[in-house]
Order: sequence, then C-alpha cells, then structure tokens
Amino acid sequence: MTKRIGIAVVWSEGCLLVGLRAQSSVLAGMSEFPGGKCEEDETPRSCAVRECQEETGLVVVPREQLATVPWSYPHGDVELHFWRCVLAPDLPSLARPVSPFRWVPEAEVRKLTFPPANQSILETLLAEST
Repeated sequence: MTKRIGIAVVWSEGCLLVGLRAQSSVLAGMSEFPGGKCEEDETPRSCAVRECQEETGLVVVPREQLATVPWSYPHGDVELHFWRCVLAPDLPSLARPVSPFRWVPEAEVRKLTFPPANQSILETLLAEST
C-alpha cells in the first residue's frame, strides 16, 4: 500500500529548513525536509504542518502545493506531497528549530544529499532561488 507523506518546504532569509535522518532510520544519514506519514483522514497539507511542528518545534503556514511525487523505494511505495510553507507570523524569521533540523544557506543546500525522490523538487527550488 502506498503511504501518503506530507512534507513542509520552508525557506526563510535565503535558508532552507533541513534535517538529518537518524542512523537507525531508513535512508540513514540523508538530509530531509520536515514531514511524515499522513494519519487516516488527514490531508497531506495538514500533515505537513503537523509533522513540521512535531519534528522542528516550529509552526508553519502552508502557501501552495509544490508537487506530488510518487516513488518506489525498496522499503515501500510513497506519494510525497511537497508544500511550500512560511513560518507563522509570530515567529522570528530564523526561529531556532529542534535538532537535527537547522537552517541551511542555499549554497550549502546544493552540497547535501537528499533521498532520490526529493531531487526534482530540490532542483526546482534551487532554480527559483537563483
């Protein structure tokens, strides 16, 4: 069964909110955006907001859906729903996220290794920022 994943893509002041997958997890050591599996009856948009808050401690507001990417990994099939989000208005522009998430400058983002399913959205984001 395909798992729906809500993902928050958050830029602020030229930096992208990025985490590092734990060594004990699938795709260990790769960079990632905040996100996770949708709960039953949860939209990917709501999931992206919830997962971002749970994983980073930051509240975000979704602005637009960037893409839906179906992908088959050896560990299972996923449907990734990427949402462009901004920090909630009451947060400072580079509010401190919970580790392992951090704000990564664009130049450094280009050097990180993300899961293969994220590559198309990452290329689009980096093209927009130049």
